[in-house]
Amino acid sequence: MFIIQEDLQTADRFKLVTSALDRLVVIDAQANSQCIDLPKLPAAEQDDKVGQIKPTEAVINRITCMESSRDQQYIAVTTESKQLVVFGAHFGVVKNLILARAPSKVCFTPTNDVLVADRTGDVYLYKIADESNQPQLLLGHLSVILDMLVTTCGQYVITCDRDEKIRVSRYPNSYNIATFCLGHTEFVTSLALLTNPNVLLSASGDGTVRMWHYSEGKQISIINTAGLVDGLTMEKFGSQMDLEKVDVTALPVTSMKVSEQNGLVTLAISLYSIPKLYLYSIKTPSLEHSLKHTVDLYANIVSYWLTSRLYVLSDKFEVYQVDADTLRAVDAKTTQNRLVEYKAAFVSNDCDVTAWYKRKFDNVQEYMERKKLRLESK
Repeated sequence: MFIIQEDLQTADRFKLVTSALDRLVVIDAQANSQCIDLPKLPAAEQDDKVGQIKPTEAVINRITCMESSRDQQYIAVTTESKQLVVFGAHFGVVKNLILARAPSKVCFTPTNDVLVADRTGDVYLYKIADESNQPQLLLGHLSVILDMLVTTCGQYVITCDRDEKIRVSRYPNSYNIATFCLGHTEFVTSLALLTNPNVLLSASGDGTVRMWHYSEGKQISIINTAGLVDGLTMEKFGSQMDLEKVDVTALPVTSMKVSEQNGLVTLAISLYSIPKLYLYSIKTPSLEHSLKHTVDLYANIVSYWLTSRLYVLSDKFEVYQVDADTLRAVDAKTTQNRLVEYKAAFVSNDCDVTAWYKRKFDNVQEYMERKKLRLESK
């Protein structure tokens, strides 16, 4: 996973921040590089809860989540050891603490406070200015949260989970649920916002990207990716999931990025096991969409980032200038050459999404078969 911090004056001046197992690697457009080691785990200030596994400092404290604030002033990372680190200016450590449970997602609010979702479905708020580091429980799901965001206006926090649900809650009083956006038939992997108009985009394991009036919970458009997948690829994936007793009808959308630049809305999506990126153009306010570009990659995607440019990290680092009707490759050899030495340590932000499919267990059938065998043996 990586983050791109672009200069406000020109996109040619950018800074790439990527996770490399247990540290951050920072490379600018002039190929200057810097390694940022994570601080050591802080000492526990109180006894752990009964039954809770005490965090241990692993040999490699692998980074699991990374997110940048909207003003690019802070970067938050979480690790396998349930550590949360917030870096500020010049990568100084602003916060370093241990979470109660393993995190699944981290994001910033418009005021640069930090939200952390854990694998039990709870979301906690950490105030950036609160030195006590006491978390505030905002909301809870009955399923693992796969993505979340706070709207630009700061009035809503939107979360999605493994159980096909998208929940729109008031912020910060998130016990007040505004609405649900329901329609996906599989887990929801990614969320993104369009600011004009105020539209929510969601990507899912059902192979669709849907657009919503999120304050009303109404679906207003849908992009179906089934036509992008050839029959052989779909058959292979179906056979793989048949072994796990899962019925699938589409390749899951593993990730999604959205960019709004000078009235041009670009949507980039990736599909499971396909080494390609698909770029759509979305017209506002009608939300008419069309597939504009397909980017072939040398290997499966490690990560990508979308602004007025598309930055892709796979077997090599590639940069494309995205315009209304053209996609032009930009020379990134200097950055690529610096990344080579860290290649083996790159961490993908796409886990094996097949784990999110629900398995069906027919306990009654198994019981009847065992009963039949017992009766026959008598």
